[in-house]
Amino acid sequence: MKTSEQRQDRWVFLALTAVLWATALVYAASLAFAFIWDDPLWFGHALGKAWWQTLLPNADFQFYRPLTMLYFWLFRRANGTFAIETAHGFQLGFHLLNVALAFAIGRRLGLGRGVAVAAAALFAFYPMAYQAVAWAAPQQPLTAVWQNAAWLGYMWARPLSSQSAPRQARWGLLASLLFFSLALVTQESSVTVAIVPLLYELLLRRTWVGGRSAVGWLRPYTWALVYPVLAAGYVLVWLAAPRKAGITGVFFDGRNVAYVLQGIAFPLFGRPQGYAPDAVWPEWVVVVWALAMLAVLLGLAVWRRRGRVALFGLAWAVAAVLPMLVGLGFAYVALAARLLYAPALGICLLWGCALWPRTRERRWVQVGSVLAIGLILLQSVWLLRQFEAVWRQGTGHLRAAVAVLDEGGDGRLLFLNFPDRYAPTRPPYPVGYWGLTLAPVVVELADFQRVWTGGQAGSLSYAMPWIDQAERESGGYMVDMRGVIIQPDELAALAADVDGVYVSRYGADGRWQLQYAGRLEPGVADCQLARLGEDICLHEAQAVETADGYEVTLVWSTAVPLPPHLTIFAHLGQPGQPPVAQADGDTWRGALPMANWPPGVRIVEQRTLPRTAQDGLSVQVGVYNWVDGQRVGEVEVSR
Repeated sequence: MKTSEQRQDRWVFLALTAVLWATALVYAASLAFAFIWDDPLWFGHALGKAWWQTLLPNADFQFYRPLTMLYFWLFRRANGTFAIETAHGFQLGFHLLNVALAFAIGRRLGLGRGVAVAAAALFAFYPMAYQAVAWAAPQQPLTAVWQNAAWLGYMWARPLSSQSAPRQARWGLLASLLFFSLALVTQESSVTVAIVPLLYELLLRRTWVGGRSAVGWLRPYTWALVYPVLAAGYVLVWLAAPRKAGITGVFFDGRNVAYVLQGIAFPLFGRPQGYAPDAVWPEWVVVVWALAMLAVLLGLAVWRRRGRVALFGLAWAVAAVLPMLVGLGFAYVALAARLLYAPALGICLLWGCALWPRTRERRWVQVGSVLAIGLILLQSVWLLRQFEAVWRQGTGHLRAAVAVLDEGGDGRLLFLNFPDRYAPTRPPYPVGYWGLTLAPVVVELADFQRVWTGGQAGSLSYAMPWIDQAERESGGYMVDMRGVIIQPDELAALAADVDGVYVSRYGADGRWQLQYAGRLEPGVADCQLARLGEDICLHEAQAVETADGYEVTLVWSTAVPLPPHLTIFAHLGQPGQPPVAQADGDTWRGALPMANWPPGVRIVEQRTLPRTAQDGLSVQVGVYNWVDGQRVGEVEVSR
């Protein structure tokens, strides 16, 4: 027969397995996100180098992270591209490994099975970890693997007084130091958490002060002090290494404190439905409420006889966020939720110790406590799914841009209104920027193509923000677009040097679509299809049926500059009857008015008509004056 202990172990194993599978499911969509932000620059540092060269300092890189550069190097292909999908898989794998390590650390800290699983689950679905896990470039998950392995090794070799020390403790400590060294050369922020073993000794093993350990050959704090010494040595190396300046320094901004405290008291501030613009909490209110919540959590943990472990978790978290508080400005921190991955395990230990009930508590208290943790997990998963929707929106748009660049061969394409970064109009947390920097203007769109598919197309990016302005404002996102603002009369001159123009269109439903707008072609043949008025020629017209409707391609020209107020209509319906569907407006998806047509060239444009349920309809195309409604002419398009 199975003992009670064995049955409990079985249920704990099943619960932890369920947490891991659920975590993988929540983050599964991130495997298709590919490159974003400044990934081409980061991964590009690993191109054209032997493996050992990645370990050398790089004057064009803002940090000295040799193991990070070697890690990126492992994903390169012979053609200069990177296996980005594989990199995303590793990123998710690191997070899953950290979840398992969170449970193991909780048990080594003397926590019961239930609270250890609860802390691991809170960490698995910690909402502010989304950026670190869903983006392939951040090193926080890998760094945390090294750190957590180091702390687990230290705790194994230096057990609590109620546990017996293993005979091989010396090897556990050496392995711990090795893992911590790997963390340092992966990301220099590991320096501040070098005090975690010392915190462990002071807060959880303080009864050993002044005496000898159970291992016999170890005195209190001897090994714990090796980690800060090792970290200090790496700081000297890091400061001496040549690197690009401008990111790190000595800063202090009170807003960083509010940002960090909001991450510690995360269930108190997270709103899956978002904050209305006039209902965002001021930063001082965030600080006050977060500190009050910390006091409550510590009080609950003490009441449940887990106060020392809870304090250890909080101290660990504070040590992990020190680089954010004193080494980075708020302009950087506000964009970097990934930085909260480092303190996340300490934060979740605090919450688990405070909320998970003890076996001898009253039943209603136990039920209420478990329900509270369940509601926090539900809120966290809901927030993670909201983040996923935000990221899927932009990464799909960037994927479409890379696809059209590949179709363009080695030509040049012009993109209008492509998003630089964007954020929900209703932020899920009161402090910080909760959107996505998708494709900053410092990185050419063709650079994403180069490291993704190996293509060699060229790209230009400009903005004409009046296109779809009303739709963007009602679509749920605040969008910053790539490139300087240009006027329609400048567009034609720019388009003369590219092979095609694409426009990012924004719908009132919050969806975006990258649409082909058109191009300029040299030479004007005789006007054989139709002449509309005296000066407008329609050379070609074709409507192609697609799964969503009709793509109407038109080729125009004019011999002379056209007067203002002329525009084009494309109607789906019966001639002489009101249209069933229409796509009216200026050429190139509204970017090029007819008054700005360059004379003597062919203007190719494309319009999209939606599908309807009616049969026997045709497409009519014409020109009219949008001021008085007077038609200049029209023609029926063959399908």
